Amino acid sequence: MEEKKRKFKLYIILVVIITVISYSVLFTLFWNLLAEVFITTEGLWIGFIISLSKVLILALMSYYIYRRWLKQDAIFTSDAYFLFGSFFWILTTGKILDIFWNLGFLTGNFNLNFLLFLLKIRFAIVILNIIPILYVGLEAILTFVNLYKKKEMNKQQFNKIRRRIIIIYIIVIAILIVIAPRISFMNILLPFISFPMFLFIAIMFLYMYKNKYLSQANGLIIGLSFLLLIVASIIRSLLSLSFEVFPVVLAEFIDIGVYILMFIGFITRSSYAKK
Repeated sequence: MEEKKRKFKLYIILVVIITVISYSVLFTLFWNLLAEVFITTEGLWIGFIISLSKVLILALMSYYIYRRWLKQDAIFTSDAYFLFGSFFWILTTGKILDIFWNLGFLTGNFNLNFLLFLLKIRFAIVILNIIPILYVGLEAILTFVNLYKKKEMNKQQFNKIRRRIIIIYIIVIAILIVIAPRISFMNILLPFISFPMFLFIAIMFLYMYKNKYLSQANGLIIGLSFLLLIVASIIRSLLSLSFEVFPVVLAEFIDIGVYILMFIGFITRSSYAKK
């Protein structure tokens, strides 16, 4: 098991290094264009620093949860801590791409096809980001079937159903992303992809909390945080209509608050699990 832990530590470090190098190259190649925005847009530095702070906070959350996972006596990629840590790391990479895309869009000098390509990559990251939480949340199906059906579903049957649900989800959303013709279409598509899934995940975690099923995390806090994530996304969209610095900064702080609440749900046990 110690050898397995060392291998996973190495894999995680490699992923972090590859991510840092990739984004460093991307920002370096286009920095001359991006730098112009800071000169022409008053107060942009404030929003940029706060966005970087959010990225750092998310990365630290991921590190903390991965560390807790590696401290377990036995580790598996199906463990809740591994999936929660992966959720925050994928979210971190997506937020870095958000910073680049927003700056590139503000310059007005980027090719629209290139921006559309980056936005499709961002949406692909959204899909990947939801999968670890969806994997855990789908445990609610097993709970529901075993509680209300006379015949219990075994773990093997459940894993087949879970894989099918996730694969269908990936295929459907991937097709929509690939055929998306314009940036405006992608922006309209995002709420239809994310909001129903956030709501579904929230319901699943709240259901597991009610039935005292999830022991490694607090399903109540996680469920509420995903509901708040929908509200925060709507507020962000409304605040982003203004190009003033204060509304954008306020939207970033709301986002950070929701993710901190979600993090607390991931690392704290429910009251029934403590007994």
